Amino acid sequence: MSAIQKPVRRELERVQAQLRKSFRTPIPILNQVGGHVLATRGKKFRPTLLLLVARLRGKLGQDAVRCATVVEMVHAAALVHDDSVDRSLLRRGHPTVNGLWTDEMAIIMGDYLYAQAMSLLVEHQLDFAMAVVVRVVSEMTCGEALEFQYAYNLDVTEEQYVELVRSKTGSLIGAATEIGASLNGGVREIEHRARFRRFGEAVGVAFQIVDDVLDYQGDPKLTGKPVGCDLAEGKVTLPLIAALRSATDADRARLRQLALRKRWTQGQWQELKRLVDKCGGFEYARDRAQAFAAEARAVSREDLDPERARGGARRRRRQGDGSAIPGAAAARRALDHAVDYAVQRDS
Repeated sequence: MSAIQKPVRRELERVQAQLRKSFRTPIPILNQVGGHVLATRGKKFRPTLLLLVARLRGKLGQDAVRCATVVEMVHAAALVHDDSVDRSLLRRGHPTVNGLWTDEMAIIMGDYLYAQAMSLLVEHQLDFAMAVVVRVVSEMTCGEALEFQYAYNLDVTEEQYVELVRSKTGSLIGAATEIGASLNGGVREIEHRARFRRFGEAVGVAFQIVDDVLDYQGDPKLTGKPVGCDLAEGKVTLPLIAALRSATDADRARLRQLALRKRWTQGQWQELKRLVDKCGGFEYARDRAQAFAAEARAVSREDLDPERARGGARRRRRQGDGSAIPGAAAARRALDHAVDYAVQRDS
């Protein structure tokens, strides 16, 4: 992440300062809870992607910082609500809001973050970003509803799974890259924005598939949560879907029996993992993550060189004076590294 964030490190520091300002309230309990949320925020992957995409077209001004801050606040709000819905007491090894306080406080904090995010966009008349954020909050909510609908359903198809993760995870990453593409004069370039929305959504789906593999194979010291946590909550994900699809009748019956448990002995969990592996579930899931990553790279290359994609000569995006945009090449390399990170990470 350090290499990915290098071209926009200063702007990410400004995002952190804006977050601290937005979390400040006259209500002591909200300050306390908000301080905890702010202190336990993750790697800021989504704001980083927004800033990198915007950097392709020029310098990063305050609007880019504000939009990146909003994306991080929306992500934080969604996680606070998710933890409450899932009754999770830890996230990335840190206590959740509902774990330290209550589910009611988690709902209040999440709602406050959503409101603050919208307020920041309204105050600075960032109308396009507002439209995208409103759309994506609706999509994420639908993803949550689908997750609830499919809980403990071992007949969920791969297509239904992809629809769910595209809504729940891919949509916000796609929103971040679409908003980034709209900055520095890109708001009227509909095809450019649409490409980067597809780019972000593909990265997001790949990211989530890897997350779902790590639920089985990850190191709890790195992921910050026990293995099998998602499956215990009824989340039927691609490794299991693929394994059930290709298993023999005997293996499928045993897989279904093991997967529907909410707790496992060490022996039962090892048997479950062995069967998923035997039936090709892990290999298939990682291959699909790589396929979505390849899709993202293809979209990114298309934006870099639209004429070559149509068989024409290479065309470089240039400023009015004919010189290449400073920093764009570094941002492009960082975006490539971000795709690698999405599929190669171990936490």
